[in-house]
Amino acid sequence: MKAFEEIAKIIKTAANDAGMRPGVYKMIDEKGKVIYVGKAKHLKNRLISYTHFEQLATRTKMMVSNIASVEFIVVNSEIESLLLENNLIKTLKPFYNVLLKDDKTFPYIVIDDSHEFPRIYKYRTLKPKGKNFYGPYPAISALDETIKVIQKTFLLRNCTDTFFERRERPCLQYFIKRCSAPCVKKISKDEYAENVKLAKDLLKGKDEIARKTLTKQMNEASKKMDFEQAAIIRDRIKAITEIQSRQYIQIDNLTSIDFIAISKNNDCAAVAVTFFRAGKNVGTESFILENIIESEPTEIIELFILQFYKTVTPPSAIVTNFELKNPDEVSEFIKLSYDSNVRVIFGQNGIYKKIIDLAEINAKMKLQREKTNQYEKQINELCELLGIEKLDRIETYDNSHIQGTNACGVMVVFENGTIQKSKARKFNIDDKTAQGGDDIQMMRFSLEKRFKSKRIPEIPELIIIDGGKTQLNIAMEVLKNLGLSEKVKVIGIAKQNDRRMGDEKIVFEDGSEKILGRNSDLLNFLIILRNEAHRTAITFHRKKRSRGMTKSILDQIDSVGNVRKKLLLEHFGSAELIKNASIDDLKMVKGIDSGTALSIFEFFRTKK
Repeated sequence: MKAFEEIAKIIKTAANDAGMRPGVYKMIDEKGKVIYVGKAKHLKNRLISYTHFEQLATRTKMMVSNIASVEFIVVNSEIESLLLENNLIKTLKPFYNVLLKDDKTFPYIVIDDSHEFPRIYKYRTLKPKGKNFYGPYPAISALDETIKVIQKTFLLRNCTDTFFERRERPCLQYFIKRCSAPCVKKISKDEYAENVKLAKDLLKGKDEIARKTLTKQMNEASKKMDFEQAAIIRDRIKAITEIQSRQYIQIDNLTSIDFIAISKNNDCAAVAVTFFRAGKNVGTESFILENIIESEPTEIIELFILQFYKTVTPPSAIVTNFELKNPDEVSEFIKLSYDSNVRVIFGQNGIYKKIIDLAEINAKMKLQREKTNQYEKQINELCELLGIEKLDRIETYDNSHIQGTNACGVMVVFENGTIQKSKARKFNIDDKTAQGGDDIQMMRFSLEKRFKSKRIPEIPELIIIDGGKTQLNIAMEVLKNLGLSEKVKVIGIAKQNDRRMGDEKIVFEDGSEKILGRNSDLLNFLIILRNEAHRTAITFHRKKRSRGMTKSILDQIDSVGNVRKKLLLEHFGSAELIKNASIDDLKMVKGIDSGTALSIFEFFRTKK
C-alpha cells in the first residue's frame, strides 16, 4: 500500500504536467482500473485540491487512498470537458462517480415520415433518433390517451406497412372513425398530409393552430350545408380541448418542460423528473443516484442532467429546485448533443415553484423507499458472515475525550434500513472512570449503562465496536455478565498499522480477522456506521467541553446568575480580574448594583 505522501506526489506531478488548462482527469487504482473521472476548468488547481487530505470528505479520502496513477486529457473548452467527462463516465462506470442506478427506456410517440401515408405508433427506446419522436411519456396511460385522441381527431393510421399494402377494403379502424383508410384511397394524399401536420402541431404543443384549422373546416362545411361533416369536425375540436384541459400548462410560450428536483441525505440521492409535453403533465419518473461522495445538490443535478439527456429527448426548458452554478454550460452541452436549444430555469417563483415542489415531494418519497432497501445486500452479506438469520437492529459504540476529560460515550442505532438518529443515546462518563483516558473502562461504562437501562428495552442482534480485540473482549465480558452473550453478536472494526481509511479489518468474537478490501460494499456500510458513531461522540464531547468551560467560580456566588456572570466576564475578561476588582470597579458593570458588588467583593475576600 502506498503512503499518502506517495499518493500526493503522484497527484502533484500530474497537476504540474496538466497546468492551468481545462480538461478531464482519471484516477486509476493499482489494478489499472479507472475509479473516478472528473472535469476541471483549471486541471492543476483541481488536482492539487486532492492533496489536502485532511480537508477531504470521508468517501473522497477513501477514493484518494486508492490512487496509483493519474491521467488527464486537455481540451479546448469547458463544454468539451463536460462532453468528454460524461462519455467516459458512461463508458467506464467508475466506482466513485455519481451514476444513475439504471438506464430506463421510455415510450415515445412516433409519426413515421418514411411512407407517403405516415403511421402513428408508440415505441420504447433508450436513444430516440430523428425528429419524429415525441415524448418521452413516463406514464403509458398518458401516451395511449394522446394517440387515441390523435387518431380520433386526425384519422392517422396505426397499422404496419405490410398490413397497409395488403388491404383491399377498410379495416375496423375506419368504421369506428379512428382512421381515414388511406390504404384504399378513402382520403387524398394532400388531405392526409395536412392531417399529419396538424397532429405534429398538437404533439409539439401548438394546439391553437390545430384548433383554428379545424374550426375553419367546420365553418366551411356548415356553409355548404354539410352538417354531418361539420359535426364530425366539431367532435374533433372537442377531443383536442379535452386532452389539453387536463393539467394543461403553458408558460412563456413553453409547452415542453421537464421539472427536475433532488432530495439528498448523507449517502444517497433521489431525483424526480416531472415531464410536460404538449403542455400536459405526462408523468413523473424517479431515479436513485449512487456514489454521491458528499456532493452538493447543485452539482448532483448538473451531473444527472448530463447523463439523463444523453438518452432522453430534451424539452424546451428544464426547471430545477436548486440554482445551478453552470446553467449555460448545461444548455450548451444539450445543444451539442441534440442540436436543441434548452433553457435552464431555477424554479423559485409562481407556477414553476408550485410544480417543482411537487417533484421534490416525489424525490423525497423515492429516497425514503430506497433507504428501506438501500443496504439490503450488505445486511444479507453481514448475516451470512456472522451465521445469523436476521439483523433488525445494529448498535455501534464509540467514546470521545481529551486525556480523560469531558469523556462521553455514544450508541448509534441502525434499524429499518437506515440510521435512526432519534434513537441515538449519549452517556456521560465520570472523570474517575475516564481517568488517564482509559478507553477500555469507558467502553465498559457505556455498555453497562445501556444494557442495564430499562428505558431501552430493544436488544440488538449485533454490536459494532470501534476497536480491536481488547475492546471486543470487554464488550463480550459485559454481555456475558448480563446474560446477553447468546443473544447478541459483537464485531470490532480495527485499523491496520498504516491506519489508512479503507484498510480496516473486521475482528470476530473468536479472535479471527477478515480484511474485506477497499471496494467492498459491506466495508463501506460498516464504515458509515462507525463514522456516524464517531461523529456523534465528537459532537457530544465538544458540547460537554463547552459547557465545562462556562463553569466558573462565579457560580458559587448566590447573587450572580448566568446573565450577571456573562456581563462580568465580558467586562473584565477573566475571573481572576474580577477577583482583584474593587467595589467601585464592580459597580461599573451594567446590571451590577451596590449590593451585588459588595457580595462579590466579600466572597473573594472570604475565599482568601
